[in-house]
Amino acid sequence: MAELVAREKKMQETKEQKEKVGAEREKLLKRFLDSEALTYLESLKTREPAIGNRVQEIILYLIVYRGLRQVISLIDVRYIERQITGEGPTIKVHRDGETSDFSSYVRDAIKDNTNESKSG
Repeated sequence: MAELVAREKKMQETKEQKEKVGAEREKLLKRFLDSEALTYLESLKTREPAIGNRVQEIILYLIVYRGLRQVISLIDVRYIERQITGEGPTIKVHRDGETSDFSSYVRDAIKDNTNESKSG
């Protein structure tokens, strides 16, 4: 019986510790993320929990272990998300009614320029 009580007490202490750590983490996020970034992070954690949680862990790591003391913006959160997912920056070019990726636009320009240099 004493073992059961001791185990129950240990579980309660563990639960309280997790709640305390969770509250501290939330407090840090609210302090160092601007409102847009916090809203975006919460929606990301709802849409894609694995990626959202990873982004949150990276932000907390930067704050706690790297001493980051500036406000983190929405752009910063999106940058971390893109680094995790492997998605590169995308710039769209709208020309002649068509929208294309800027990188392909530049590649085509370089290719055309190279072809002109060889033939000229």
